[in-house]
Amino acid sequence: MRIVVLGGGPGGYGAAFEAARLGAEVTLVERARLGGTCLNWGCIPTKTILRSARIVADTREAATYGLNSAVASVDIDALRQRKEGVVDELVGQVESSAKRLKVRVVEGDGRLSGPRSVEATLADGSRETIEADAVILATGSDVFRLPSIDHELEGVWTSDDAVTLPEIPKNIVIIGGGVIGLEFACAYAAFGSVVNVVELMEQVLPGNDKRVVKQTQAALEEMGVVFHLGDAVEVVERVDGRMRSTLRSGAVLESDIVMSAVGRVPNSAGFGFEEAGVEFDRRAVKVDAHLRTSVPGVYAVGDLIGGMMLAHVAEEEGVVAARNAVAELSGAGTHMESVRYDCIPACVYTFPEVAVVGSARDAAKERGLDVTQSVAKFAANGKALGEGESDGFVQLVAEKGSGRIIGCQIVGPHAVETIHEVALAMRHDLTVRQLAETVHAHPTVSEVIRMACADAAAKCGC
Repeated sequence: MRIVVLGGGPGGYGAAFEAARLGAEVTLVERARLGGTCLNWGCIPTKTILRSARIVADTREAATYGLNSAVASVDIDALRQRKEGVVDELVGQVESSAKRLKVRVVEGDGRLSGPRSVEATLADGSRETIEADAVILATGSDVFRLPSIDHELEGVWTSDDAVTLPEIPKNIVIIGGGVIGLEFACAYAAFGSVVNVVELMEQVLPGNDKRVVKQTQAALEEMGVVFHLGDAVEVVERVDGRMRSTLRSGAVLESDIVMSAVGRVPNSAGFGFEEAGVEFDRRAVKVDAHLRTSVPGVYAVGDLIGGMMLAHVAEEEGVVAARNAVAELSGAGTHMESVRYDCIPACVYTFPEVAVVGSARDAAKERGLDVTQSVAKFAANGKALGEGESDGFVQLVAEKGSGRIIGCQIVGPHAVETIHEVALAMRHDLTVRQLAETVHAHPTVSEVIRMACADAAAKCGC
């Protein structure tokens, strides 16, 4: 069976590698480097930058730990070199996996030229048509560009510009208080920049639980970040070599750089999808529960289909789409899989970290669930106190009676790692009582999860 994957990000290479493991003959078409936005422009470079920012922040607080140390300063060239080294290493590993699994990689601009074929325009201008038994679309997303801002104006950045590390601005205005905006705000504040964040909604991290939002915003404000909530940047000008941002409220912010961090949109135009009969939901490709598009034999995954636009979600969708494609081609179409979105974590790598999975209490109640909420704080945790990171909490939402976990929100040390204990429990229908009865090593920050589960078990009566 022949499967062609269009796009080499986490969704694309996840699909290609799984299809190859299942015995398919796989061709992956990618116009740039393998790894997509995540490896080259998103998750990996930003987390590498944030690691350096964390060291700067820690040296600034050295006296708190009984240490005498000068505050670390930024060597922008060395920082850029390290970031590029990490990215190159991971891209190389993806390329090696493709070779090991015998996935043919075609470097070129691909488009869906028919229900079961992809046409690739190669670097030399020649074209190759690749016929397939199934096609998996994974063309990812693009930075959303605000129509009111001239993005060609010197001094206007997107997140793509920021990860290239042209400079550490002394003063920056960040438009957007979502995940991307807050992570860069955190990094720049740690590096010593004056940071203003402008968010259209009345809160940062729109859609998140209020306790999560309050704790996260307070931590960033303590780092010096200034928030302008319920406001918008209406005009951006370059005046005398600096940027001037005029807000809807009438406030005027002067800065060296204005960074637009208002999210991403599906990259769906110019690939021949509409001509092939693929249906859309606005800019996103429409799929069913098994990631099938409206065209038989054509699947779509990742940011292209909207939803949770996260690298690990895209990779899981790619794996599931590959399994479903192979199942249909081999006559086992009754054994189709779906993605369990309700137990996939989402993370924010600020200081402190934020990690959430499932539903918050208010959202669960809106769904008609009878739930209880338990909160355990890191202030009572020995490991967190010893590490000097005792701010934050674990907030657990569980169903009364059954003790089934509905969701969890963590703000605090190692949140992005410890959330997976709860995600695993949700995936396999474990209860708060079962987690509370599991002995956790001491001292570890994960003990806070056990504390929250013990309290939840008592409240749920399970």
